[in-house]
Amino acid sequence: MSQEINAKALAEAIIRHREARKLTGRAASAEMENVSPSTLSRIERGNLPDLDTYMRICRWLNVDPAHFAITPTGRKTTEMESPLQREDIITHLRADKLLSKQTREALITMIEVAYAAARRNILPDESQIPPSLQN
Repeated sequence: MSQEINAKALAEAIIRHREARKLTGRAASAEMENVSPSTLSRIERGNLPDLDTYMRICRWLNVDPAHFAITPTGRKTTEMESPLQREDIITHLRADKLLSKQTREALITMIEVAYAAARRNILPDESQIPPSLQN
């Protein structure tokens, strides 16, 4: 499942936070570490920032970057939703021409087994994994 940033919610949050602190756009941008006033103005008008700017703004707002994540349908994502679904992973593996067919199929089988174990809540506790298999 792909995710997008809700530009409107981001802009509104910036404006609310800035106004609550009685900051001008210039003063707010100065607090955000390398975010220019013109960039901040564009974002407040609904334009999406680049990733670095987005992360700086989230730190300034004191929110998790996932706070503004939405699915393309407009529904807010939850922590329980996987940002990349099993079907997406399998599709990417099948399209990867660097892997042999045998390797792709082995990886797909491992993913299917892991997801099935997770659904049944039978994945091993990390403390049960032998040190030789960790990292």
